[in-house]
Amino acid sequence: MKDKTMFILAIGVMAAILTAIVGDYLVAALETQSTGEAVDVSAEVMTLVQTALGGVIGILGGYFGAKGMKKDGHCEACSCEDK
Repeated sequence: MKDKTMFILAIGVMAAILTAIVGDYLVAALETQSTGEAVDVSAEVMTLVQTALGGVIGILGGYFGAKGMKKDGHCEACSCEDK
């Protein structure tokens, strides 16, 4: 159940990121079309996307990395001699 929750969380955040990117490009395109002057895409949105994406990767990596650890502190693929 926790795995499913993590995937739903990740998909939701990725959908929000995608919505922010597409929305920003649409606003820039509409403003460019209505004014005739080139309007750049917001740098703040790109910073938000970069930070959110890094956060999602960190959360998922931490969750699944901790899930792979055994109770003795070694991962399943560990070849340590002190198992």
